[in-house]
Amino acid sequence: MEDSWHQLQPKTGFLVRLADRLTDQSWQTLTQLYQPIIGPSATGLFSALFWLPERESYHRHAILLAELSLDLAHLYAARLRLEATGLLTTRVKTEDDLSSFVYELHAPLTPQAFFKDDLLSVQLLGVVGEELYQALVTANTPVAKPSENEQNITKNFLDVFHVDGDELRDIPAVITHNRETSSPASGPNLSADQVQFDFKLLGELLERSFVDTRAVSKYRQLLLTEHATYGLDEPTMARYIGEATDLATNVFNPEQFKRIVAQAFGLQHRQASVAPATPAPAATDVKGASSAEQALIKVAANTAPAAFLQGIKQNTGGFVTDGEQRIVRDLVSRQLFPESVLNLMIYHVLVDEDRPTLNKNLLDTIANDWSKAKINTPQLAIQKIRERQQAATKPRRSRRQPTVKETLPDWAKKPDGTAQATTKAKLTTAQQKQLQQRIARLEKRSKGKED
Repeated sequence: MEDSWHQLQPKTGFLVRLADRLTDQSWQTLTQLYQPIIGPSATGLFSALFWLPERESYHRHAILLAELSLDLAHLYAARLRLEATGLLTTRVKTEDDLSSFVYELHAPLTPQAFFKDDLLSVQLLGVVGEELYQALVTANTPVAKPSENEQNITKNFLDVFHVDGDELRDIPAVITHNRETSSPASGPNLSADQVQFDFKLLGELLERSFVDTRAVSKYRQLLLTEHATYGLDEPTMARYIGEATDLATNVFNPEQFKRIVAQAFGLQHRQASVAPATPAPAATDVKGASSAEQALIKVAANTAPAAFLQGIKQNTGGFVTDGEQRIVRDLVSRQLFPESVLNLMIYHVLVDEDRPTLNKNLLDTIANDWSKAKINTPQLAIQKIRERQQAATKPRRSRRQPTVKETLPDWAKKPDGTAQATTKAKLTTAQQKQLQQRIARLEKRSKGKED
């Protein structure tokens, strides 16, 4: 993924393949259910790739940039969202030092399959809210029910067609071969290996609360998704499971569970006052890091991104906007960095850069830079932040060094005519900055670059 970003240029070629057949229902699902998650730019990219004339022939990315009115960074971000939601498979091919891409489009899941997918449904609920989510479920759920006086007289396959039993016992090789080579339905998958969650402890907690663990065990993927999204620990997870379980029937309601978690998270971050975490004594000190940096790393490594953002906002007197929640959710869903690295990225923008809110374009720029540099630990993130700050403080110099001897004005000289370095040392930071700007203007004047 990192390499493909740097290989992507307006002149880079690509072709499009269709992995599935798209129906009218596919386009409705894309607009109603996928677009709130992936955004209009990604939806437009999917449509542009599908309707591209002669799509199986090579085209340049410039045609997509012009059609969608996007730059390369936003086109790449839209492509990532399609890949993350299972709508696009991207392959890169290199021949004679020239790279090209193959974009394989996948049909959206059916509404029923979409709502059964934990990752997609939780993401949609977090974006649109419970009321609209429930309306979308109702609109995409078949409501036709037979009346009591109707009798089902439908014939099954074997009632109509004669099939030799030997043919069913010995399936022809051409059928079995095609089954083995056909790819399964695409969709996002949250790897359990990437998530640390103690299911044994959760089971013990549920047994104490008289919840049937067998009724919950088949929703393991849902529990992992909620844990990764909201940073829920085992006791909190057990409490929410209990609230979503009918103790009279031991029936666990996964949709109610999603709503309870989303409501609790929203209420917590509207009302709770998050105190800054106090780090424990350093167990794993970061080499070369100050005590403040070590404390920051420990907090970042043990806090979910949404809660980390809320803590910063409350400490600075601000509040988390809906746009910022979507930005953080998007960063988490890309799975480019560990959560601790994402937290340090948020801290860098809001605290180091002193920004009042998270800016998507700035975060995308930083994310691309960190992805290129393979920043995958908080220690490397701290080092990268240091390098960025040091680079920002260095004055930019022209590649062509001027040979003209500069003459400083009177206010920058000592009485004996030498540069007043000692006076500069006594100036405030703002005055030093103003002095540097004046000197820079003098240098431009001498080279004829200033009007």
